Amino acid sequence: MFDLRKIKFVLNKSLNVIAGMTGTVQKKIVFESNHGIHYSCNPRAISEKMHELYPDYELVWGMKEGWTEKDNLIPDYVKVIPIKSWEYRKQRATAIAYVRNEAMTVDLVKPKNQLFIQTWHGDRGVKKILYEAWKDGKRPFPVMDEFLTDIFVIGSDYAVKRISDAFHYHGKTLKEGCPRNDCLIMPVDPERIRLKIGVKEGQKILLYAPTFRQHSKLFKTDVNLHETLNHFKGRDGHEWICLARAHPKSGGLEVGIGANIIDVSGYPDMADLLMIADAFITDYSSSSGDFILRKKPLILAQFDITQYMNEDRGFHVDYNEMGFLIAKNQEELNYYIDTMSDEDFAKNCDRLMDYFSVHETGHAAEAVCHAIDEHYKKVIEKRNWS
Repeated sequence: MFDLRKIKFVLNKSLNVIAGMTGTVQKKIVFESNHGIHYSCNPRAISEKMHELYPDYELVWGMKEGWTEKDNLIPDYVKVIPIKSWEYRKQRATAIAYVRNEAMTVDLVKPKNQLFIQTWHGDRGVKKILYEAWKDGKRPFPVMDEFLTDIFVIGSDYAVKRISDAFHYHGKTLKEGCPRNDCLIMPVDPERIRLKIGVKEGQKILLYAPTFRQHSKLFKTDVNLHETLNHFKGRDGHEWICLARAHPKSGGLEVGIGANIIDVSGYPDMADLLMIADAFITDYSSSSGDFILRKKPLILAQFDITQYMNEDRGFHVDYNEMGFLIAKNQEELNYYIDTMSDEDFAKNCDRLMDYFSVHETGHAAEAVCHAIDEHYKKVIEKRNWS
């Protein structure tokens, strides 16, 4: 009996090897984010900074078929190629650097002199991932970062142990921060994003973004967002709206959209939303570890913690030991909003940054770009001497 998965793997591996024989590496960088679903996250921040600092590099993005989105952010200088095409394999095989935010897998072929950069998408995540999550030694796919990755980009001491446990990676790290978080330290044109989404002048933003559940595609939240908005309004007198965002891997988010609740699930980049948010409610998402940089109200609404623990992947560490503000029900959520001042929330974010030992400089994307250019110069110098 034929094993279709093995056949596909062998075919992909063979095609990548052939593509790798098409020529030497060029002044070109190939990017992937979330397997080509979006133009987003750390790869996006690096791509845009690369164009700013080194505009002579060709920038190629691998995207899934039908990548054009309602709120497409891809600039004209980026070359977009279908991620499963032969042309994409050739582009990736001849690039000086390959940047992605998902685990390196065994079907990848690494040409001589090429730099593989892993940025991941959850530097301060708590959920178990990859080797941590696979039970009884069973692996759905082999992770190859310990063999393929040249530089792992991280933003905290906490991440060092994570990448060791989850990726079995012990190689070079670039501890300048997560590139996608640069905009949280030094915001980039937040008013443009507010206008694009439809936020009116004077309105304050609550971002609600729960993570996905492996046991449920469509997530129906128990958080009463209308009630939550009323409590935020009650604490400062401003008009509040909620931006509700489903996780890209989920089948959607059922929250009861209304006049003051906007579904932004189609917006490609979470970093932009974190940048404009005045408060953030999530549950088990690693984005909570990003938002602490804003020093604004952050609450984890873990209403289904028992079910999540029983039916999902479990946690790398105990949430209760970390210092997050955790609400187990709507009453506790309202209590935090009503009783904590902006200063209280900011101090809690400071404590969390100490826990993670954060190293976010605001220049992470720049540091990655310089590393790529230095590598390219060394390759060219070596080529000229040979």
